[in-house]
Amino acid sequence: MTKYIGTKFTGVRYREHPTRRHGPHHDKYFIIRYKVGGKAKQEALGWASQGWSAAKAHKLRCDLVANIKLGKGSQTLEESRQVKAAKREAEKNFEQAGNHYIESYAKKNKKSWKHDETRFKMHLLPILGKIFMDNLTIGDIEDLKNSCVEKGLAKATVGQCLALTRQICNYSIQYGWMSINNPVRGVKFPKLNNQRLRYCTPEEEQEFFTLAQERNYTEVHDICYLSLYTGMRMGELFVLTKQDIDFAAGTILIKGVDAEDDGPKSGKSRVAYISDKLRNMLMVRVGQLDKPNSLLFPAADDGIKKEVGHNFKTLMKYLGWNDGVNDRRLRFCAHCFRHSFASRLIANGTPVPVVQKLMGHATIQTTMRYVHTNDSQCRAAIDLL
Repeated sequence: MTKYIGTKFTGVRYREHPTRRHGPHHDKYFIIRYKVGGKAKQEALGWASQGWSAAKAHKLRCDLVANIKLGKGSQTLEESRQVKAAKREAEKNFEQAGNHYIESYAKKNKKSWKHDETRFKMHLLPILGKIFMDNLTIGDIEDLKNSCVEKGLAKATVGQCLALTRQICNYSIQYGWMSINNPVRGVKFPKLNNQRLRYCTPEEEQEFFTLAQERNYTEVHDICYLSLYTGMRMGELFVLTKQDIDFAAGTILIKGVDAEDDGPKSGKSRVAYISDKLRNMLMVRVGQLDKPNSLLFPAADDGIKKEVGHNFKTLMKYLGWNDGVNDRRLRFCAHCFRHSFASRLIANGTPVPVVQKLMGHATIQTTMRYVHTNDSQCRAAIDLL
């Protein structure tokens, strides 16, 4: 018959292993005894080498006895274990929650879901993947942030990784996988300076488009020219079709579409205007298209382009505008033509709300990033006093 030894705690006993030791003493196996419905019940817990102690056994017994008296919660150790097992079954770690978010929400609702998927796999999973959502802490999020910084990721990318983590946590809270407050709230995001400092001067405009014509880079020429004189994003230009150009009204329809990275960021349609500078170029290009839904600037496989192309990089190499320039705000890229469109409108006295509408910005604060005030404008303002 197994001999159990009493402890100073009521209902807590143990037996010693005949040979195995735990520290300086023999390993101890703990049990608890209590009554349920007037009947004595005895349940085994485990060994001291597994983390059990008389005090821990006493606390568990007290919780069960309290539940019995109140008539609620788990009233036996077996019930408690079943509840915990069911909870573990319902729990999700960050990898499971993130995959569910990508598949069930992002793919159906976000144009940029592929970017989310890439950031999730490359940056979030290695740090947070195996952590259960209810165990996620501010410290874990700080670890993610530090990991992204150590990889040399841009501040904007670090912020996007944190924002995606926040979205996954909010999604988990909605589905009941997370009962704690969103830990991302306590983490400071990198402060960004998104103001564009590089734009195209009239002299550079002449140099760029002359070189593009000389090298017979007609498509790059037309794409950049259209961006410079309409303010369209590259993604908006790449989905333009023949039917979007209305020469009679003098307008270009910029469609709000749902496909990833195509069309306006907001998903809302707007109108650009065909100036005299653009009309002949557009008439030539549109005249070459047969079908109403034919793309103005198709990719090599007749699909939608993803970037301006190698010829733009070749032009930058010949012009040397980015030689030795490391600050991305000062590097010349295709987006600089859109930026120049806004900057020139502001310099010519166009009201900022009008520029906002032409640019398709959701907020006027975004438009203000494109505003440049040069010395001549400041001097002219003073002369008006």
